[in-house]
Amino acid sequence: MPAANTIPTQLVPPKRPQQRRRGPPGANMIPQDEPWRLSAYGRYHRLENHLGEEDIRVLEQIEQRILPLVQGFFEQQEKEGNVVGGDESLESTTTKTTTSTTTTTNTIMDGIYRSELQLMTAVPGSGNQSWHKDNRARGLSIIVPLVDFTPENGGTQLLLGSHDNKWPLFANGGARVIHAPAGSVVAYDSRTIHRGLGNETSEGRPALIFCYDRVETPPPGCGTLGSVGTSYQGRLIDILTGARNAVSAE
Repeated sequence: MPAANTIPTQLVPPKRPQQRRRGPPGANMIPQDEPWRLSAYGRYHRLENHLGEEDIRVLEQIEQRILPLVQGFFEQQEKEGNVVGGDESLESTTTKTTTSTTTTTNTIMDGIYRSELQLMTAVPGSGNQSWHKDNRARGLSIIVPLVDFTPENGGTQLLLGSHDNKWPLFANGGARVIHAPAGSVVAYDSRTIHRGLGNETSEGRPALIFCYDRVETPPPGCGTLGSVGTSYQGRLIDILTGARNAVSAE
């Protein structure tokens, strides 16, 4: 996979000056037409339009292993009779992939498409992402860690229950950091408020990202103000649940 050979291992300075763009902190540190883009300080993403044919071929082979999970997620929604939105959805789950033979299909159900395919990494010294949602409508986000995910190397942090505002769930649980070994499949509802943490180790933390959405509800489902609102909502929930858990522990 050629793109894997170019993964940044340290902070990369911009190659040329550019006009300031709106976006999260760090997003203006590198030209957005470069192969590796920033979502936050030290967090680099190589999107599908910057992946070569060989890269995509390899990633789509991996995708075949997770398509049954994608199908099951959206078929569950169909059975509930609530195509757009919905109160019930898949919580964050982590499962270890195995070498067992799995029957897959080459297509997902009609109306579902792969909205994102990327290779990303958080280099040593990277910062926290802003809290955000991948989509305001129900979809499925999948992370495949290429190294073990830990709180120290910037594993994804989720506010469980925030996908449909189940206050009791995320008030009791607070923000949870994903602990997942390399090769796992981490799946969560795209409406879940989450962020990637900063990498405090000396090694990078690469991962593959797959996102799936309905054609009629493409991501992100909101504008700049909506994204800013979600960021502040995530901060507030994190602070409140953290304070509540600290009081409960006394």
